[in-house]
Amino acid sequence: MEWPRKKFLVTVAGGTINKNMNLSPPPPGAPGMFRCAEKDFISNVFHKAGFKNTSVKEVTSQLRCGTADVYWNLMTEVAAPFVAALSKADDAMKAKIKSEVFDAIHQKYSPGKVVFDASAWVIYGEK
Repeated sequence: MEWPRKKFLVTVAGGTINKNMNLSPPPPGAPGMFRCAEKDFISNVFHKAGFKNTSVKEVTSQLRCGTADVYWNLMTEVAAPFVAALSKADDAMKAKIKSEVFDAIHQKYSPGKVVFDASAWVIYGEK
């Protein structure tokens, strides 16, 4: 799936956590950050539920964090999969992961200008 690779917003933290903690990916179809990422996934769910005249549109936006610290706090307080994974790490591992995430962010963004591209699917259907 190409979509997760395009979403640095999620993959910079998630990939670093997975790499350091050797987490296994969820089985296909299991709940996860990118379960519904493929454009036709939700459309197919709508069709199976009896919706007609469906349409899907990707809406793009930006998450303006400003700093790596704001991003880190957001992702480690709100993103349930990251919170759950980090709850299993000791303090040294958490510090290592945080340092690597900050390094990756600082390689991509200038100080004070951490702005992630983001998007969501908007789906419409008639029943």
